[in-house]
Amino acid sequence: MQRRIRFTRKVIDALPPCPASHGSSEIEYTSEEAPPGLRLVVTKRGMKSWLFRYVMPNPTGPGTKRAVKVGVHPGMEPAEAIRVCLELRAQIAAGVDPQQVKQDAAREITLDTFFQEEYWVSAKLLRSADDVESRWRLHISPTFGKLRFRDLKTADIVRFHDAKRAELCAATSNRLLALLKRVINVAILHEHCDRNPCRGIRMHPEENIRDRTLAGEELRRFINALAQEPSRVAADFFMFALATAARREECLQMKWSEVFIEEGIWRLPVGRAKSKKSRVIPLNEMALQVLASRAEGGKRVYVFEGKDGKPLSNPMRAWKRVIARAGITDLKVHDLRRSAATLLINHGGSMTQASNLLGHAPGSTLTATRYAFLGNDQLRDAAQRLSSVLTAASASSPTSS
Repeated sequence: MQRRIRFTRKVIDALPPCPASHGSSEIEYTSEEAPPGLRLVVTKRGMKSWLFRYVMPNPTGPGTKRAVKVGVHPGMEPAEAIRVCLELRAQIAAGVDPQQVKQDAAREITLDTFFQEEYWVSAKLLRSADDVESRWRLHISPTFGKLRFRDLKTADIVRFHDAKRAELCAATSNRLLALLKRVINVAILHEHCDRNPCRGIRMHPEENIRDRTLAGEELRRFINALAQEPSRVAADFFMFALATAARREECLQMKWSEVFIEEGIWRLPVGRAKSKKSRVIPLNEMALQVLASRAEGGKRVYVFEGKDGKPLSNPMRAWKRVIARAGITDLKVHDLRRSAATLLINHGGSMTQASNLLGHAPGSTLTATRYAFLGNDQLRDAAQRLSSVLTAASASSPTSS
């Protein structure tokens, strides 16, 4: 199906997805101002791309109908798509088949080139972009980056997967395999290859589940070490993470506009929640004390502010100082979240309260059972139970007297 529109950004942005009831999987739009053959394709999922349709002349018979993808929208402006289309028409006039040129070039592209020039364009917008980049640069690129897609072998990927399990752990090797598989799937969509050699490779069983928590004397030493930490913003962040059981990045990116002191709540927006759902996190007495400490320096944008008005980005130096001062080993920042849930359960809280305070979905396997969401009163009770434990530990620390 073809329709005629004006090729402007405003018009294209306003185009709806191809209707689900439509006979084909996409709609093609043309424009009177554009060169013959240039199409804007809109899929049922709302994806938009530029396509150039043409007929390649054949001296001995009828020409061959061809099509080549020019680019995607947004990303390629209409003027740029028109310019590329004119260049392709000039190639055809010179007897060069644009589709054959693209196929020849695709056979020579390396994984590193594809990752940097095509995959990273959209991947860098993901919340996990830093993890994606580091996994590719440190692990996948040294082994496969210089290879062309047609040179990838399933056996080589299996050996890589197994080697990374031995070198690192099962979970990390599985994340690397998943990333490589995803990159190749996108390359298939971009017509750089037609098969994924990762298909059929089974993930390793993951048994590296951490159960490290803080309690008792260790907890008291930890809180005492926080009180002595020279970086007060880092110390406050660690205490707040423990008091709320929130995730590291949720806390570090926390804004004052999300905090409602009078109501005693923190409204975590959907854009920053791992569950992709907004959450209301109750602020217990310990969390409110931390916020009061942060407010003494003035409220700007971020609660835990680092340099140049940006959120604190890397508190690991302070973390190493704190655990060294406390005489604690094998403790990670994320263990504070697990510690909070364990402290709550061990001091009269229920598995349901721990699950909801952590923000786990109902029925999550992480909570060992299925429950409905708790009401606000029950969440506040859970938060205050946790605060009481931390307050008691703080009161018994040497520096508190």
